[in-house]
Amino acid sequence: MNDRKQMRKLRQKRIASVKKQIEKYKEKIEKEEGIKDTTKDYWKKEIDRSFLKRIHKDEDYLEDK
Repeated sequence: MNDRKQMRKLRQKRIASVKKQIEKYKEKIEKEEGIKDTTKDYWKKEIDRSFLKRIHKDEDYLEDK
């Protein structure tokens, strides 16, 4: 039972940190010029591909119980 409680706490922290990271990426999209491998499309794709997927998985875990 204690493990479940700890996992919930960790996932809540991870959701918060991922949301901060998304904000940083959105800021980079608005302010920075793209270079060779980090274009604005790269930042958008990175948000969609990894961050939003991770948030959805964590929120699903938290909704289970």
